[in-house]
Amino acid sequence: MTRAATAFAGALLLAACGGAEEPDPQPGEVAAPILGQQELPLQAVDFPALASDDCGDVVEFYLDAVGRGEWERAALVWDDPVIDGARLEAAFTGYEIPRIATSDLSVEGAAGSLYCTVGGQLTDQGDPARAPQDGELLLRRSNDVPGATPEQLRWTLESSTFAENLERSRRS
Repeated sequence: MTRAATAFAGALLLAACGGAEEPDPQPGEVAAPILGQQELPLQAVDFPALASDDCGDVVEFYLDAVGRGEWERAALVWDDPVIDGARLEAAFTGYEIPRIATSDLSVEGAAGSLYCTVGGQLTDQGDPARAPQDGELLLRRSNDVPGATPEQLRWTLESSTFAENLERSRRS
């Protein structure tokens, strides 16, 4: 074999060994950043549950994120720059494993908007001695009015009385 052919064969072998790609992340996982690349911020469009017409789907997404301590993911439901992952994490400070069990959900319409009220109880699965706290989530979306954007048609949190009274900084 010539020197050039040997070098070419070696290069092919190295390329084949080093060419393995990392597997795609599973739903709910966040891919680890590749060296030299910045991690991209999470976006609502990356999570189909956030585009659901069913308020219950969005509430389930939020409660799952809170329970897992995935604060940036939970903040997507607020869609408010003031209520970010750090603020949510601070709101639930002291809870080892926060869990919100919902007790009732109602949807009402008013002046081109739909409002979803969800009552429930916040507990700490990591500290069963901690007293439960009753609270309420209020979500809002446009009521399929002509010309409404996908962002306006998406359920977003307006307020929460769990852990800390949180309210959006602006109205949509």
